[in-house]
Amino acid sequence: MFCPVLREAEKGPVGSGYLLSSEFVFKVLVVGPREEVKDRFLLSMDSNSYFLECFKSIVGVSLQVNVINVKGRMVKIQIWDVYDSPPFKSMFHHYFKGAYGAIVLLTRRVEGEAPKYIEEIYKHCGKIPVLVIIVDERSPQELFIEYGDSYIEDPIESLKILSERIFERRSEPLYLRLSYSTLPPYAQLLSRRKLENLATIPLNVPLIREVLEAMGFCTENDEVILRDERAIWTVDLRTGEVYLQPIQCDECERDCVKKEKVCMILASSGWSSNPDISQSDLLVIAKVYAIANKELPPDVQEKVNEILACPYKENKKPERRRRKRATRQEIRI
Repeated sequence: MFCPVLREAEKGPVGSGYLLSSEFVFKVLVVGPREEVKDRFLLSMDSNSYFLECFKSIVGVSLQVNVINVKGRMVKIQIWDVYDSPPFKSMFHHYFKGAYGAIVLLTRRVEGEAPKYIEEIYKHCGKIPVLVIIVDERSPQELFIEYGDSYIEDPIESLKILSERIFERRSEPLYLRLSYSTLPPYAQLLSRRKLENLATIPLNVPLIREVLEAMGFCTENDEVILRDERAIWTVDLRTGEVYLQPIQCDECERDCVKKEKVCMILASSGWSSNPDISQSDLLVIAKVYAIANKELPPDVQEKVNEILACPYKENKKPERRRRKRATRQEIRI
C-alpha cells in the first residue's frame, strides 16, 4: 500500500520555528542502532528543527525539517529520528504511522541487520521506499571505485534520492554507501550550536511551557508541580527556581520551615538544535526532567535528603538504640 502524496503551500509557526513554503510534504523515518551516527548524519544538514534533540531519550523520537528541491519541485521532509531502544518499542507503530519513506542507517559491522529493520518498517508502514545507508570507514575514493553510483557524498543527497523514489512509487529497498569521514565531527556540531551565556539571556517562558507540555508536564500558572512519596516539588518557569516541601511536614504541628529552595546549576554547557532556546531555558527544562525521573546529581540529592530529614525523629532513634544496647549488656553480666 502506497501513501498518497500531500500537497502544501503555506507558511506558519510550528513550535518555536517556522515552516518554509513547499509543494509536497513527506514524512521520513530514520532508524538505526547507532545514535551517534544518526545524530551526525542529521545535524550535518541545514534545517529548521523545532524539536529538541534531548527529547529523543525522553519520548523516543526527535523531529527535524528540511526543504529540498527535487527536479524543480519543492519538497518539505519531516524527519522522524526514532530512538532504537527497548523502552520505546511499543511506541514504534505511532511514530511509523503515515511515513512515506525511510532511511536505515547502519555501520559496516552490522549491515547484516538491514532485513530486520526493513521488515519492521514494512510491518508498520506497508511497502514504502526504503534507503539502507551503510556508513563505511573507508575513504570516499575507495567507496566510489568499488560501489560507483551506489556511493553518496553527503546526507542531503540521500533525501533527494528518497524523494525521487517516493514520486516514482518504487518500494524496493535501495542500498547506498556513505563514507564515515564525510560526517562532521560531533564536537564541531556541538560548538556550532553552543548556547548563549546563562546570565545574559532571559527565560523564554512560552517556549519552555510549550516544550514541557509536549513532554507531558502540566504548566498551569507558569509552574510545574511534581509529587513523589516524600515531597512536593515546585519549579517556577518564570525564574527557574526550585522549591521543595516535605510531605511529612503537612501533618506536623511544629513550626519548622515547610518549604525550602533547592539550588541547581549547570555542570556543563548544554546545547539544542533549536536556535531559539537558550542555555537558561534548557536548564529549567533539565530541572523538571531530572526531578520527574529521579536523576538528580549526588550533591543536589544530598541537600534534598537534609531538607527531608526530620530532626526530631532522627534524635530519638540513637537514644533508643543506646538504651537497648545497655539493657543487653546488663543481661549478659
